[in-house]
Amino acid sequence: MKFKLGLLIAGTVFVAALLFIFRDTWSANPFENEVAYSNISRVVTDSNGAIYTVTNSKKTLQKVDSSGRLIYSISSSEHEQPNTLQLFNSMAVDGEGNAYALITILDSYGLKVSGEQIIKISPDGSKTSMVYEEEYAFSDNLLRVGNIQSLSAKDGFVYFFRKDAETSSLLRIPSTAAASQQNPEVVKTIEMPANRYLNEFTGSQDNHIFFTTKRGSLYAVTDGDVRQIYPQSSQNQLNFPVGIFTKDHRNIYFIDYHQEAINRVDVRQSGYPIIPVVTMETLKNQYPNIEWSDFTNITVGNGLITVATSDQLVQMNPNGEIIDVLTSFHYSPKIVWMGFGYWLLLGLFGFLLVLDIRHIYVYILGRRVSLLLKQLGVIIPVVLLSMVGLSYSVYSSFSGEMKADTQGQLELLAGNGKYLVDGAQLEGLNSPRDFMSEDYKTIKQRINELFSRSGEDRDGLYSTIYRYMNGNLYIIMDDDDSVTMFQPFPLSEENLLVLQQGKIVSGEWEDASGQWMYALGPLYNPQGEIIGIYETGKDLIGMKQSNLKIMTNVLKIISVIGVILLLVITAMTVYLLSSIRKLRRSVNLIAKGEWDVMVQIHTRDEVEELGERFNMMAKSIRQYIQEVTKLSDSYFRFVPQQFLKVLGKDNVTQINLGEQENRQMTILVCNMRHFTEFSTTLTSEENFRFINSFLKTFGPVIREYGGFTSRYLGAGMLAMFPDDPSAAIKAAVKLRSTLETYNKEREGEPIDIGIAVHYGDVMLGIIGEEQRLEGSVISNHVQLALDLERISEKLGVTVLLTEETLRFVNKGLPRQYRKLGSFQIDGEHRTIELFDLYEGDPEPIRRLKDETKQQFEHAIELFQNGRFYDAREGFVTVVKKNRDDLAAKMYFFACDQYFQEGVTADWNNSLRIS
Repeated sequence: MKFKLGLLIAGTVFVAALLFIFRDTWSANPFENEVAYSNISRVVTDSNGAIYTVTNSKKTLQKVDSSGRLIYSISSSEHEQPNTLQLFNSMAVDGEGNAYALITILDSYGLKVSGEQIIKISPDGSKTSMVYEEEYAFSDNLLRVGNIQSLSAKDGFVYFFRKDAETSSLLRIPSTAAASQQNPEVVKTIEMPANRYLNEFTGSQDNHIFFTTKRGSLYAVTDGDVRQIYPQSSQNQLNFPVGIFTKDHRNIYFIDYHQEAINRVDVRQSGYPIIPVVTMETLKNQYPNIEWSDFTNITVGNGLITVATSDQLVQMNPNGEIIDVLTSFHYSPKIVWMGFGYWLLLGLFGFLLVLDIRHIYVYILGRRVSLLLKQLGVIIPVVLLSMVGLSYSVYSSFSGEMKADTQGQLELLAGNGKYLVDGAQLEGLNSPRDFMSEDYKTIKQRINELFSRSGEDRDGLYSTIYRYMNGNLYIIMDDDDSVTMFQPFPLSEENLLVLQQGKIVSGEWEDASGQWMYALGPLYNPQGEIIGIYETGKDLIGMKQSNLKIMTNVLKIISVIGVILLLVITAMTVYLLSSIRKLRRSVNLIAKGEWDVMVQIHTRDEVEELGERFNMMAKSIRQYIQEVTKLSDSYFRFVPQQFLKVLGKDNVTQINLGEQENRQMTILVCNMRHFTEFSTTLTSEENFRFINSFLKTFGPVIREYGGFTSRYLGAGMLAMFPDDPSAAIKAAVKLRSTLETYNKEREGEPIDIGIAVHYGDVMLGIIGEEQRLEGSVISNHVQLALDLERISEKLGVTVLLTEETLRFVNKGLPRQYRKLGSFQIDGEHRTIELFDLYEGDPEPIRRLKDETKQQFEHAIELFQNGRFYDAREGFVTVVKKNRDDLAAKMYFFACDQYFQEGVTADWNNSLRIS
């Protein structure tokens, strides 16, 4: 089960890792294959007909092949730095299909430029690398756009313009360069006369460069010669060339917002005639059901002119004939299947997560688990969910209030615009040629002073001033350096409310240049007429990032609070559980048999009361155990514990009538010799006292060597040894040494004991009837052991061993013993080999038996071979040395008889004894 759970968790982690790796596929809805273009700001085509666009308000760069299939989509925030916004502002494509994009790095409010990067994107979009990077100081005060513009790529180089105050340089860098190897080569530097105010550049040849100025003029730089090619006259005009582009360095394309047209200028024709390529009127005539947005960008490539509007791409031939209008693209089968795969992975992840939870709940929480872990397992998810819910609630409430507060501040600033902008000075601005005039500078300075004394800290606020002339609305001044002066602006319902009724209007807006929250206020001339609009606002992307930052901070704060809460809960739980652990330890001690346990709990609550009840219970258990122990000890006095173990029982209560066990065991019989004659000299009371004294002395020896007393034989006992016969032999020797001590301590004549040890099958069981049970040992071997003890005295042997006993000894034979030969006891048909264990005899007897052992055993050998005469002589020699050797004397008389009378036909080489 552990392996299965581990496998499930490993699978869940693996699927989660795949979901993280392919997280960009999350937004790919496999059921919607067609996606509409949205807020296009840039467009470039390559020689294979692929179209590259910057969409989604400069946040996304996409490549679509000639069949309209999406190759890749890259976010500008893919490598976004902390507290910054990143937007795509320019791009180019080389002949190999590599794309180069200019990323402008803005502050968190989306206003100040802190740096720019040029990145290289592989043809399939799988790899991106940085080829150039430039950082700007905060004091440079660059707003929305930096100093790099107009990317182009050819011949293994990336070309771009870097703009300064009155000069601009065409630079190039190898397309394989890394950002760490920045060392761009200067191709051309353009020195500008004063008051030209550079705006846009195009061209990548040092002798053919084109640029516009903030005053609405278009210039061509050829072989160091700077020529104005648009406008041709010196009269003031509102037309302003925007989005200039050249492919062949001969034809210059640009957007004219006043004419709502895309124009072309051929610099090689005299007079530089303006040729309309396409107009909004032409587009509306051909596509009456389509609402066209403003033109945003132009590109020429692959024999086609591609014009970008906010939500469409118009492709035409060089003559201006419309070939196609693209409003959407579709996903490739790979992306569709990746979308299906991602959602399937998501479903698999949910399924595995459910299985993990089920296994944890069923197989882990279903087992014995710490109460602390269970409590934390419930509390942590609840706290986490509460933290998330609280964070979202706080974030939603705070962001909503902040948004409403920001909107109120913007409306207040917009309403104060009439005090910031002098109407007479605004009326003095009538064409792009008035850019940076005294009136323009004065208005600009006053607006900057609104935000900060230094004019640097704007808190993300932007401002735009519109001029209302001849029923049209024009942008006069904007904090976005890419916006040109006197760019037409459509009259919307909000604008008309301001211009016609003088109301303060606020709202949100999204176009190709970004997302905004804004407020509009009227501007008046000295006569009280509304001549313009003052707009102030903030970038919504910056606000969202700011809100996200706030939410992150809220999450951090709530996380800290949650962690503190969890620590407090854990500490309280540990404190409360410490008392329960005390109880558990005490219960474990009682379970181990330590009955004197007392628990001390001082929590002044239900746990303390439980502890008191536990102590009462422990006291009752101790009393009960004492009684049970006494009773058990009493039982063991009648039924030995070893006897129960042989039957496989733990206590007397488990014994049933008829239970039995057949085992091979060692039988030891120890009995006092001449007890009958001895007891006649004592009174009944003295007999009982003697018997108890005898058993009290010799009984513990049996238990010491692992045996148990099966029954008492008056002043003697029948003992069983379940294990190795050597234990019984050692017990026999110890009984003999104990006898010497006993005789020295008691008063009166010394006593003697006989011991017989035999090994064989015995049947242990319970006999009796239901109301009276008794443990008993039933076996012929038991009777044999009893008979052997009785004949031991006749043989002059204190401890008599059988051959079976010595045969099954595992832990070494006794040190001092001798062979007695074969014997046939009256009533027994079989003979039995006996041995004399004299290791426990007094020292003189042991010495004599050691000295005569060899002669004795040799004589027995002669006897068993029928050489009675020789055997008799051997036994005579033994008796001469040891006159108390009764066994030698018995053999002597038998040899003499058999020698004189001969043996019977049924003699079996043994000595008969009764």
